[in-house]
Amino acid sequence: MRVTASRRIYEGRVVALRVDEVETDGRRFEAEIVEHREAVVIAALPKPNAIILVGQYRYPLGRVLWEVPAGSIDQGESVEAAAARELREETGYSARLLRRLWSAYSAPGFCNELLHFVVAEDLTLGVPDPDVDEDIEVREFGIEQAWTMVERDELPDAKTQIALAALRAGAHR
Repeated sequence: MRVTASRRIYEGRVVALRVDEVETDGRRFEAEIVEHREAVVIAALPKPNAIILVGQYRYPLGRVLWEVPAGSIDQGESVEAAAARELREETGYSARLLRRLWSAYSAPGFCNELLHFVVAEDLTLGVPDPDVDEDIEVREFGIEQAWTMVERDELPDAKTQIALAALRAGAHR
């Protein structure tokens, strides 16, 4: 597989879009790629069998979603530092223990975003400091309560579903 040309279509604050012309086995095609910085996904556990979720209005969907705290990793920032920062900004919590679980691509068919899943434990509550475009409600849910919301299609965020499934399977222990 060989890229014969590449052109940037759009470069924004959150994403960029490029189109690559690709040649492979005598075939040629265009690949559209959404570029996004790596991100952290935080399963914040205030106590056993509980998780912190944030309610945020998601403009592309026109509705509020309950999600685990998450956000982009800044240039030169470690996964753990980004997780600590995002947790503090979105929820006000700080964690004495941050443990990385694994990483996964969010949509590898068209996007290069890599998500790093982290568990945050031994939490201390502080004051949230959300980004200017974030209007966030912070709530504690039982892990099983949140999973029931998944099963009822009330919690459709994929990264949150993955985090909850991992917690139910004991990945945080």
